[in-house]
Amino acid sequence: MVLPTDKKKVLIVGGGPSGLVSLRWVLESQNYTGTIIEQKDDIGGQWHYKGEKQFPVSPRNTSDALDDPQNAENTTTMYDDLSANLPFVLMEFLDFKHKKDAYTFATQEQMHEYLRAYATHFKLWPNIQLNTSVVDVRPEDPLLPDGESGKWIVETHNLATNVFITEIYDAVIIGTGKNSYPYQTPIQDLEKFQGKVMHCKYFKNPKDFKGKNVVCVGLGPSSADLALLLSTEANKVTVCHKFAYGFKLGLLPSNVDELKPIKLVTSDGIITENDEVVPCDVIILCTGYGLKFPFLDPSCGVTVIDNKYVPNLYKMTTFTKRPNLSILNMCYRSPEYILMEIQARFAVSCLDGKTKLPSYEEMEAAVKEEEDEKKKQGIPISLWFQIGEFGVGVWKYFWRIAEEAGILQEFKHGPLLEQMYGTIILRIFGKLALYKQDKVKIVNDNTWEVTLSSRPEFPDSKPEKIIMTANPDFTATVEKVEIVDP
Repeated sequence: MVLPTDKKKVLIVGGGPSGLVSLRWVLESQNYTGTIIEQKDDIGGQWHYKGEKQFPVSPRNTSDALDDPQNAENTTTMYDDLSANLPFVLMEFLDFKHKKDAYTFATQEQMHEYLRAYATHFKLWPNIQLNTSVVDVRPEDPLLPDGESGKWIVETHNLATNVFITEIYDAVIIGTGKNSYPYQTPIQDLEKFQGKVMHCKYFKNPKDFKGKNVVCVGLGPSSADLALLLSTEANKVTVCHKFAYGFKLGLLPSNVDELKPIKLVTSDGIITENDEVVPCDVIILCTGYGLKFPFLDPSCGVTVIDNKYVPNLYKMTTFTKRPNLSILNMCYRSPEYILMEIQARFAVSCLDGKTKLPSYEEMEAAVKEEEDEKKKQGIPISLWFQIGEFGVGVWKYFWRIAEEAGILQEFKHGPLLEQMYGTIILRIFGKLALYKQDKVKIVNDNTWEVTLSSRPEFPDSKPEKIIMTANPDFTATVEKVEIVDP
């Protein structure tokens, strides 16, 4: 038996969902203990929000002024009135459920409450250090051959006391997420626009756009959510996007439209690829986020290509050059709570030796094979962390690494999760104006229901109920029933 004082130490960077689920499973280990280092004054990551626009960070992690409203390092991505874009069954961990029938789409406050309750239930608080930034992580021996782990030198900055501390850790799990650093693709003549241009990260309240004509650029969760929120205050909202894979927002509020991408920008509006002229006051770039790890010293060997892709990540989790370094939740457009839990448990299983990692050469070959296949398919590097169209192919990846981590049997309702995700994605990108009124109900352990909402102003919509039933062979049966008024 390994005594607590003899256990190896894991640094967990970030107290959001990734960090919490990582700590929960590190503390289950017979060989490791762990500490979350979180720079905010509470856990929850993006879900910890009280209306503030900025929060304290160490100046060591940013070159911008700390009071700069455009400083991505210390400006929250959260905004007022946000609710989850996926139903509660896709926003929870396996062994800790949301309150039954309390809501379908949890609010920001409800998600934060859920994460705090999770930390309390699993007694994580003694291993969480708040108000502290990780400012430097580097290998103790940078000359170790690739594929060897070694220890880590970690420097932290206590923001409350302004004290810097250096400690040695045996492993590192990075759970800082992927939604902090604005990413923008070039738009012709954007500099000519005389109105306001902003990234969606800096959106805080739809009332700031009352009576305005707003153009949102991009198709994703951010543009979908902002289109709905802005429709309550703005005069007109136009979403410009590529209609990739045939996806569109579909049913929309009366003052929201969706058009082809922007061809060029004028002083007072935009012109689309179909030569439609759209006057506007504001352009909001819903163009996603880039990846950045300001606390990682170059000697770690971690690089980021085109702000979007981290090479040398086996199973999109384990850093091949230093296998006791894991980076979680890099996959785009996937049900993140399932992703975070499976990756965290895979990482801990690898540390414990329960899951045997291949050799460095074999891991690198596996990563290269995946990269070569994406190149062959013509997939740009910016989408190499997305699995399948809009992430719908991610389930095979989930179940494969869950099996390697020895936890696949715990996902008995996995096919229901898969069906639920597919259903909601088609509602968001097809019935946007309606989907937040849909209701999800857990009938029993094997059956879930989704009641699809409808409204008279949308004649193509009709009230329906989708019944999903899990089968013993890890599949699900789906039945659609029309709801007839009595």
